[in-house]
Amino acid sequence: MDKKLSKKYWLILLFPLGYLLNSLSRSNSLLTEKYYSSGIYRVISWFMANLTGWLPFSLAELLLPVLAVSAICCIIAWIVKFIRKKKYRWIMIRNGILNVLLAASVIYFYFIIAWGLNYNRQTLADNLGYEVRPSSLKELVQMTEELLEETNQLREKVQEDDRGVMVPFGGEEGAFSRALEGYKAAAEHFPGFDGVYGRPKPLLFSSVIAYTNIWGIYSPFTAEPNVNMKIPSPMLISTMMHEFAHQLGFAREDEANYISYMTCTLHPDVDFQYSGSLLALNHSMNAVYGQDKEAYKELYKKLSDKVKRDLAENAKYHAKYDGPVSETFSKTNDAYLKANNQKDGERSYGRMVDLLLAKYRHEKDKGNLR
Repeated sequence: MDKKLSKKYWLILLFPLGYLLNSLSRSNSLLTEKYYSSGIYRVISWFMANLTGWLPFSLAELLLPVLAVSAICCIIAWIVKFIRKKKYRWIMIRNGILNVLLAASVIYFYFIIAWGLNYNRQTLADNLGYEVRPSSLKELVQMTEELLEETNQLREKVQEDDRGVMVPFGGEEGAFSRALEGYKAAAEHFPGFDGVYGRPKPLLFSSVIAYTNIWGIYSPFTAEPNVNMKIPSPMLISTMMHEFAHQLGFAREDEANYISYMTCTLHPDVDFQYSGSLLALNHSMNAVYGQDKEAYKELYKKLSDKVKRDLAENAKYHAKYDGPVSETFSKTNDAYLKANNQKDGERSYGRMVDLLLAKYRHEKDKGNLR
C-alpha cells in the first residue's frame, strides 16, 4: 500500500516546475505576451469560461465551502487514525506532510498554468502605445477637471432610486446581461478584447463577503468573474467590467481598473459610460487629494449634487463594512499582489491614474481630446 501511494508524490515536483516557469516568464514579458497571454491562455480561458459560463451561479463560490468541509473531514479522520494506530504514526506523519505538499503543488501549478503567468505579460501601456511617466499636479488637476465635467453630464442621463442614487437600467440583472457589449465595442478598437465569455456571477454570500472589503473576485480555477452584490449600485457596473478584464488575461489591478473604465466608456449604454467615468474620477480625485487637499476641495465643489450622492453612497458602504475582518483580508490581498510581481501591493489599484494620464497625454498630442 505504501509503495502504491508513493508514486503520486512525484507530483510534488510540480511546485518547483511551476516556480521555474513563473521565473522564466517574469524575465521575458514579450515572450509571455506572445506565446502565453495571446496564445495558450486564450485557449484555456475559452475552454474554462464556456464550461462554467452558462451556470447562473458561481461554481467557485460553491466549491470553496465543499472543499473546506472535505479538508476538515480528512483532518479529523487522520487524527482519529493517528490515535488508534500507534504503530504507524511515523508513516502517517510523513504521508500527512507529503499529502499537504502534494495538494499545494498541484494547486500552485494549476494556478500558474491556468492564469498566473499573466502577471508577467507585457504592460497594457505598451500594448496600447501609451507612455507612462511622472506628471505634474497641474496636469493631474486638468485631467480630473475634464473627467469631472464628463461625469456630471453623464449623470444627468441615468436612472436613480428613491434615495437619489444611480442604478443601472433594468436593475442588476439588466447590467449583468449587457456587460459583454462593452468588450465587443472595445474589440473594434483594440484586437484581442473579444476574449471574454459567459457573464458576471453574483456572489450568493455577498452579505458575508462585504465584510472582507472584496468588491469582486475572479476565480482563475473556473474562469468566473464574481461580483459582491452589496457594493454601491453606481460601482456595480465598473466592478463587473474589472473582473472581466481579469478573464481577458490582464492580471494587474491597475490595468483591470483602466480596462473597466475603457470598456465602460465604449459601451453603447449611458449607465455603463457613467459607472466607468465615476470609477476614473474617484481614483483621480483621490490622487489629487494625496497631493493637494485644497485643489481637491475646489474640484469637489464642481461636482453635481447627484454625483456627490453617488460618492457618498460609496463612503457609507465603507463606513458600514470596514473593520478587523476587512483589514485582515486587505493585508492578505496586499501580500498576494506583492507575491505576484505587483511591488506596490494594494496601492497598485491607485496606479490606474498613471494610465489615465497616459491616455490624456496621448489624445491631447493627437488633438483628439474630448
